Amino acid sequence: MENTHALGMFFAVLALFAWAGLSFCVRSAMRDAPLLRTTATISTANALIMIPVAFSLMPLSAFRPAQGETIYYIVALGLFMVAGSRLTYYFAIRRIGPSRTLPVATSTPIITAFIAAAWVGEPLTLNMLIGLALLAGGVTLAVGADPPQDANLPDSSRARMLGWMMAGVTVCLWSVSGVTMKVVSSDVPPLAAAAMIIWCGVPFSWLIALAGSKGEAGRWIPRASWRWIAASACCQTVAVPSFVSAVHYTYAVNASAITALQPLIALIVAHLFVREAENITWRLVAGALMTVCGTLVVILVT
Repeated sequence: MENTHALGMFFAVLALFAWAGLSFCVRSAMRDAPLLRTTATISTANALIMIPVAFSLMPLSAFRPAQGETIYYIVALGLFMVAGSRLTYYFAIRRIGPSRTLPVATSTPIITAFIAAAWVGEPLTLNMLIGLALLAGGVTLAVGADPPQDANLPDSSRARMLGWMMAGVTVCLWSVSGVTMKVVSSDVPPLAAAAMIIWCGVPFSWLIALAGSKGEAGRWIPRASWRWIAASACCQTVAVPSFVSAVHYTYAVNASAITALQPLIALIVAHLFVREAENITWRLVAGALMTVCGTLVVILVT
């Protein structure tokens, strides 16, 4: 178990840095670019990169689930995790920036714990309540922090509120998806599971993009965005298989504990490289620290 645990933690660290880097790549890719089509394009590039990666490392037999219901889970994850949560996550980053999106979006372990309590009757512990209190306080501080000063982000309070709301929707989608991925990876190898989920998400992403094309009519993806789209796709190609592998080789709470550190990584990157645009304040730092602490209280002490 120790060997597999170490391997799982290694994959969790890979997922942590890949997802933290993704948030800043998406921020740059979305500048003056249509949200829906850019989101679908990133998912498509991600899926294309996954083809040689998956088939060079896995035999065809790895892509055949033993359980029939696994196929339904994969399709559902393609819709809700790839198409749905990426759209809400990118929307939030576009409205409020990575440093303000991540404290909310990465609090999935706490939300998952409460979903389990409501749906399957798992007990609510004191640690869970303390974690929720820390999370609520951290989100309150982060929301109340001064807005980013990036000229490419909207400056209206309504646009920022929509960004916070989409970050909240993202955490709900990620929470349910994390549990479902655990089920899928128990039936098929983690890399094969991640590849199939990503491939299933592409048509859903384009259906959403085409359905919303009227609102983005006449807008094309700027040339400057393409290198960031490629970087975002590479980050996703590392992050998703790594996280699926992490929850397969070690306990989900351990993997979540590592990836929950994304807000702190984002703050460090923002402070070092995009200080003025992200407008890092002590209130925002305190909010991020509280959300991380709230998450860790639940998943490491419970």
